[in-house]
Formats: sequence, structure tokens, C-alpha cells
Amino acid sequence: MGELFDVRAGLSPGAVAVVGAGGEEWSYAELGERSDRVAGVLAARGVGRGDLVAVVLERSVDVVAVLLGVVKAGAGFVPVDPAYPVERIGWMVEDAGPVLVVCSEGTRGLVPAGVECLVWDPSAVVVESAPVVSVGVDDVAYVIYTSGSTGRPKGVAVTHRGLGNLAAAQIERFAVGADARVLQLASLSFDAAVSEMCMALLSGGALVMAGADRLPPGGSLSEVVAEFGVTHVTVPPSVLATVEELPESLRTLVVAGEVCPPGLVERWAPGRRMVNAYGPTEVTVCATMSGLLEPSGPVPIGGPIANTRVFVLDEFLRPVPEGVAGELYVAGPGLARGYLGRPGLTAERFVACPFTGGRMYRTGDLAKWTGDGQLVFGGRADDQVKVRGFRVEPGEVEAVLAGHRSVGQVAVVVREDRPGDKRLVAYVVPDGDVDTAGLREYVAERLPDHMVPAAVVALD
Repeated sequence: MGELFDVRAGLSPGAVAVVGAGGEEWSYAELGERSDRVAGVLAARGVGRGDLVAVVLERSVDVVAVLLGVVKAGAGFVPVDPAYPVERIGWMVEDAGPVLVVCSEGTRGLVPAGVECLVWDPSAVVVESAPVVSVGVDDVAYVIYTSGSTGRPKGVAVTHRGLGNLAAAQIERFAVGADARVLQLASLSFDAAVSEMCMALLSGGALVMAGADRLPPGGSLSEVVAEFGVTHVTVPPSVLATVEELPESLRTLVVAGEVCPPGLVERWAPGRRMVNAYGPTEVTVCATMSGLLEPSGPVPIGGPIANTRVFVLDEFLRPVPEGVAGELYVAGPGLARGYLGRPGLTAERFVACPFTGGRMYRTGDLAKWTGDGQLVFGGRADDQVKVRGFRVEPGEVEAVLAGHRSVGQVAVVVREDRPGDKRLVAYVVPDGDVDTAGLREYVAERLPDHMVPAAVVALD
């Protein structure tokens, strides 16, 4: 990723690379220089090839330089959203076992005691040159934590191998050019943020880092798009459903993360490029993409991106006929190394591929082929759900609630009382007196906002 950026920066050093909340703009040359400084500082602290560095920083232009700098130092970054509960941040940092945590004065208190920290202050950094590090394509580029059915999140270790492939597919299908302004909308702990960075910075376009308070759910997507002249946005359908208007400057609209209702295509596809993208974290963000969407029936997830193969198989790993639902498997350069520190789970999900001789990832998603060679998503083969584009294992939420002294039994389900509005609801059998509002607060102290049930219902 670092080398690909440097090549791009060499082609257009004066072009705008990143735009900040206060109108701050850095050119490709400046971003390259700042990321080199980060890499130099990290190298001086002993960070090298194969290490992991956790990044706990507020959303800003500096985050981009730090993430690039980590990669240039030969390490992989573990992005941690400072908005997460302290307990979850602590668990992620301890589980990843980074050699260093890069934080700010404002986030230092979120890092567990005893963990080595670098409080990042770019104004205090003496000019450092980037170390010369030979990074292999199978080295870890980043680790993203996803919801785990056992009650603990699991870290997905993704290598550099699939990043160039991802960027090439996005730049072609999303028509990303040097004049593009790509909004960085996703949480930094979500792999879509890596996708947005690659899309912008490996195409010669600009990455727009609006303030967290300006973005949904609290802010207005349409206002940010208009103010910054954003041309490309990737957004979960449930968030898009809350938008009332989009400026004409928005040329490409990518929906991803959950099933897209046909009504959204009817509303937003006319007059712009609209694409449906699909892919779990374990396959470097994206495995398939649709063509340009048109209002007509179920919205397909399309076909595999370049150099990627997808298979719809039955329980005996045999291809199923057209129109028949089966489990979706993915093979290709985007496959992650596996789950950090979990060899058993890795072996269970990353299995031998009888068609390519390599590995394939068992997604747990159901799909079927249409007559024209498109894939249509058909739900899950297990209990995993999607809420606002985030993967949620109800078992993880149940495990947290079960830890409360007033809860005897618990079941967490997703309800969709209004089309497109999915919400988690927890049903508990009390073990004594129970305060349902207090239980929501208990969960909010331990899990990210998207995993907190919208309601807790007490049952006899």
C-alpha cells in the first residue's frame, strides 16, 4: 500500500490528496512527506516489518498520514475507533498485542495501562526520513476487528496482496479519476475506511475527512457532499434510506454492507453511477460488484472482481444449479491471512478450494446465480446479522447481557418493523428485579453503538 501510494504521488505530487474538516488541504507530496516522518519516528521506536501498531486517533487528516506511515515502516495498523467503549478498546488493544499504540492527548486515557504509547504531535516531530523496508505481499497490512459469536470480537489479519487488486477494481467500476473527491464516511475500525483510502489515494483523487459530528447519524450526508464537492460515496443502504436529497456533484454512489432495497435504486440511480458492492472483511473489503444498477427487481451483488472467483456450493462443496440457493465461497488474492491468534477458527473458515488448488473463504452467506450470471444475496446460513452495514453476531450481545447479575436468560434478535429499518431487540428473563433502561446503558458501556439493542424487553 505504501509503495503504491508513493508511485501515485510521484505522478501527481501537486494534486490535492486529502481535505480536512477546516478546509485544510495536503498535496500528494505533502502527505508523502508527513507519512515518511511517521515511518521514521516509528522506526526510531523499534517498529519494523511484521509488527502491529494500534492507532487510536480522532478523525482528521493526521490519521491518514499515520496509517500510511505505519505501512511504510513495514508494520500493519490496527485502527481503533476512539468512540468505542473503553472496555472494548482495551480488549482490542490487548488482543492484538501491538508493539506500540499511536494516540493523541485526547485518546491517551483510552489505552490500557502498561501499553507503550506514542502521543502523536506532528508539530513537535523533527524531520525523519522513512526507513528502507522491504515489505512482502503476504505481510499483514492491517487488522480489523469484527463481531464474534463467542462474545469477543475477532481480529482479521489482511495482507497487502489484495489491496492493489481492490483499488484497480474500484477505480474502474466506480469511474474514479484524478478529479474525484471520495468521502471517508466509514468508522476507522471498519474495513470500508481502508477501501475509501485506497480508492482515493491510489487513483490520484482526494480523500475528504469531514468531522465526525458532520457525518451520519448525527450529521447530514447531503450537506457534507455539497460543502466538500464530494463525487464518490460508499454508504450502507439503511443510512442512504434516511437521506432526503443528494447534490448533483455526487457522480458515483456505492451501496454496500447490507441488502439494498429496490426502492433505493429507483430513487437514487437515475442520473448517476450507482453500484452494489459485496464482500466480508476476510476478503479485503470487496469480493463482487454489480454493474450500473437499474430499477428492476431484486438488486444483485453482481459478479467477482478481477482475479477473484466465487462459488455457490451445497453442503458437500458441489456447485448448485442456476436459481438454487447455496453458500457463497470466495477465492483469490484478497483472502486474509486468517484470524489473529485463532488458528482453529481460521482453519474452519478458510478451507481448501477443490477448484483452484488454493484456499477459499466460507462466507456463511447464501446466494444464487441468475440466468445472466449475476449473484443475488439470499441471507445468512447462521445467526449473523447486519445492522447499519455492520456485522453483528447476536451471540456477542447476548454474552454481554448474560454477564449482568439481573439477567437469567437472554435472546437477541434483529427486527425490521419498517422496511429497511433493522434494529436489535434483546429479550431477557430476569433473575430478580431488572431495569431494562439500565441494561441498555450496561451494554453501551461495553459494546459499540451499532451493537446496543434499540430496546430491551423483559419476559416472564
